[in-house]
Amino acid sequence: MIQSSQLFRTDIQGLRAVAVLSVVIFHAWPKILPGGFVGVDIFFVISGFLIGGIIQRDIEAGHFSLLNFYRKRVRRIVPALLVLMMCTLFTGSLLLGPSAFKELARNTVSATLFLSNVDFYRYSGYFDSVAETRPLLHTWSLSVEEQFYIIFPFYLLIFAKFSRYNLVLITLLISLALFALSQYAAVKHPMAAYFLSPFRGFEFLTGSLAAYLPKMKKAKELLKGCGLALITASLIIVDSEKIFPGLWALPPTLGTALVLLASRDDENSRGIARILSIKPLLFFGAISYSLYLWHWPVMAFTRILLPKNNEHFMFLAVATSIVLGWMSWRFVEIRFTNAQVGKSPILGMGLISMALVVSVAGFIWKSGGAPARFSQQTLLIFEGAQDYSPWRKKCHKHIAYADTCVLGDQVKEPNLVVWGDSHGTEISAALAKYYTLRQITSSACPPVISVDLFSNPDCLAANEKTLLSIVSDPAAKTVLLAMNYERYRKTENEALEAGYRKVVEELVRSGKQVFLMKQIPNPGIDVAQTAGFYKAYGLNLSRLGHTLEDVRYAAREWTELQETLAQHPAVSLIDPSMALCNQDFCPLTENDKVLYFNGDHVSMFGADRIAKSLQGMLPR
Repeated sequence: MIQSSQLFRTDIQGLRAVAVLSVVIFHAWPKILPGGFVGVDIFFVISGFLIGGIIQRDIEAGHFSLLNFYRKRVRRIVPALLVLMMCTLFTGSLLLGPSAFKELARNTVSATLFLSNVDFYRYSGYFDSVAETRPLLHTWSLSVEEQFYIIFPFYLLIFAKFSRYNLVLITLLISLALFALSQYAAVKHPMAAYFLSPFRGFEFLTGSLAAYLPKMKKAKELLKGCGLALITASLIIVDSEKIFPGLWALPPTLGTALVLLASRDDENSRGIARILSIKPLLFFGAISYSLYLWHWPVMAFTRILLPKNNEHFMFLAVATSIVLGWMSWRFVEIRFTNAQVGKSPILGMGLISMALVVSVAGFIWKSGGAPARFSQQTLLIFEGAQDYSPWRKKCHKHIAYADTCVLGDQVKEPNLVVWGDSHGTEISAALAKYYTLRQITSSACPPVISVDLFSNPDCLAANEKTLLSIVSDPAAKTVLLAMNYERYRKTENEALEAGYRKVVEELVRSGKQVFLMKQIPNPGIDVAQTAGFYKAYGLNLSRLGHTLEDVRYAAREWTELQETLAQHPAVSLIDPSMALCNQDFCPLTENDKVLYFNGDHVSMFGADRIAKSLQGMLPR
C-alpha cells in the first residue's frame, strides 16, 4: 500500500491504520472482526485518492513525468517487498515440502511481477494447499494496486485536457459501470471478482473522485462521522460469507471516500473524527505497508509449525509481525523513501533486484521445490497432497446426467449413484473397486435442493435437474449422499437441512434405497505438509489428529438430522469415522501415509479405508 508523505493529514494516516489493523485482526481472529478483510478495500480507496490527486496536480502544473512517477512507486514499494519475499523463501526452504515450496516459488515470481492476483485466481481450488498456510497469499492486493498504478496515469493523461467537472463526470460514469461489473461477477464468478483488478476498479476510482471534487467548506465533521460509521458497520456486519465485492463493498468504499473528501484541508479534526489522530493509530499508519507485508507470512508459518491450537499463538504472531513491520519501515522503507528521485538509478536498481528475485524463485520452481532437501520416506508423505481421485478433472463438475462418469465395471449398468459435493469424489473412486457406480459430484455443491449457495451459483439449477434425473432412472436403485456439512453450516444451516430433507424424501418416494454418509472428519490443516514436516524433523506423527469426541461434537447437529431421516426403513447411515478413527482418536496418518490430501478431503488411501468398510453393506 502507498506510503506516508507530506500530502497526508493525520486523519488519513489514522485511516490507513484502521485498514491494516482490521486486516491483521481478521486474519488472526476472524470471529472477533468478521468484516476485517474490507481493510484491503479501504487501502484501495486511499490509493485511488492519493495517486489520482498527485498525478492530476502534477499534470495541471505542467511537470508530470511518467518516469518519475514509476521511480517513486518502485522506491516506495519494491525494496520492502523484495526483502519480505527473500525472507519468506528462506523460511520456506526450512519448513515447506517440495510441492508447497514450489508453489511458494511460483507465487514469489508472480508477486515480483505484480501478477499474483492472476496467479491465485488461476490456481484457486481444491488442489491448493490450505489457504491459511500460503505465505504470499496477501500479495494479491499489492498486485491489484500496482496494476492500477500502471494504467491510471495513462487514463489521466488522456482526460487531463478536460475540465475538472468533465473529469469528475467521466470518472463517475466509469466507476458506476465497473461497480455494476463487480456486482455481476461477484454473483456469477466470485473468484474472479475477488482477485482480478477490473472488479475492484470502482474502489480506486471512488477514491480519485474524492480527490477531484471541490473541497468541503461545511459539514466536514458530519461527513467524517458518517464515513467512520460506514466503515465501522462494514467491519462488523460484512463477513466472508457475503457476496463480495460488489454491493457489500460499497459501505467501506463510500465510507472511506467520505472521510478522504472531508480531509482535504489543513485544519485539525474535531469531535469523533479526532479518533483517527491518536498516537497509536498514527504509529500503525506509518508502518502500515510493512506491517501488511509481514503479518500474513508470519501467521502462515505459525500455522504450519503449530497446526494444533495455533489460535493460542496468534498473539505472538501478531506481536512478531508488528516488530518486523517496524524494522522494515525503519531500516528499509524510510531509507529508500528518502532517496532523491533522479539522483540515483532507482528504477534500474529496482528492475535488477526484481530480476534477481525472479531468477532465484524461478530456479526453485523449475527444480520442483528442491526435493533433495528431504529423505525418500519424507518425500512420500509430502506426495500425499497428490493422492486424490484420478477422475477429479474429468468427472468432478456439473455434467448432464447422461454424460456423468460411470466408474467400475463398464459392462454393467450402474445401479449405485454417488451424489455429493467434493466429499463424494474420492469416495466414488474408491467404491469403484467394488461396485459399478455413477459419480455426480461438483465442488461446493452439496446434494440439496432449493438452496442458492453463493460459492457455486450454478448449483441450484444443477441439483434440481440431478434429482429429477435420478428419480427418473430405473437403473439407479441405490443413492449414496455425501457432503461436507461443516463447509456450509455457518450461514445456510436451516435452508441446508430443509433442502437435504427434501432430497431424501423425494428419493425414498421414488423407491430408491438411500445411504447417508455422516460428516467425514475435517483435519483443518494441510495434512501432507504438516505430516511431512513432522517426519523431516523427527516429531511424533501419531500426535496429529483430533479426538473422536471433538469430531462428533462438530457435526452433532447434522448427525441428529441424518439419524432422524434414517428412521425410515429405506434410509441407512454410513459413518466414515468408524473406518478413519480408532476407539477415541482420529489420526491424520497411518504407517507414514496421509489419510487426507488437504485440510478437508480424504486421500485415496483414506477413501479406500472407508470403501472397504462398506463392502457387503451397499447392494450390488
